[in-house]
Amino acid sequence: MQPILFFDIETAANVDALAFMPEPTAPANYKDAEKIAQYVSEKKAEQALQAPLDADMGMVTAIAMQRGLENAAEVYLAGDEETPDETALLRCFWRSFVQMDGRACGYNILGFDLPYLLRRSFALGIEVPLLPRLAKYQAEPIVDLMGILYNWGNARGLKWVCKRYGIPNALPDLDGSKVAEMDRDTLRKYAGNDLTLVIELYKRMCGVYLPALEAFQPAFLPR
Repeated sequence: MQPILFFDIETAANVDALAFMPEPTAPANYKDAEKIAQYVSEKKAEQALQAPLDADMGMVTAIAMQRGLENAAEVYLAGDEETPDETALLRCFWRSFVQMDGRACGYNILGFDLPYLLRRSFALGIEVPLLPRLAKYQAEPIVDLMGILYNWGNARGLKWVCKRYGIPNALPDLDGSKVAEMDRDTLRKYAGNDLTLVIELYKRMCGVYLPALEAFQPAFLPR
């Protein structure tokens, strides 16, 4: 089997970009100045909470990667010695992507991860050495487990799918909404755990949605 890059990214709000968010406007029937101010404040808070999911308003803070099934996972955080900032983090990813000839696997990477990485590379002036193929309805060279599992229709999140189909989650109390609150050690563990879930789901899908892995023995019984 040709090697593939398994990966998952973690994102946070980009403080420098928040000023570009549109100013919320209270409904026309709001007349009380205090209520208007409260409404605007609440909407701004909601915008800030959603910023990590918006490539125009967010930034990449961590990338977990594994080159093929036989190698160990690697988690890179912006601020590490090897990846001191987001620019270095993105360049590290694209180097790995090139090494795997553009073959990559993740969950919703066509809808979120790869477009996000491209947008942040665009914002930071980073040259992308090998353009990912972003077309839907493909299983090569980009393997988007979410798209394949749900036949490119309405889908559920990675954690839900793993819980439903018996794939153990070592960090069930953490989710993406808590990334901004995590210390570096917790973020590193969380990013690595998300990658583990991606890889285990990939293994489960092989032989049904994807070509079978001859050496893989299912660790989980179907339910």
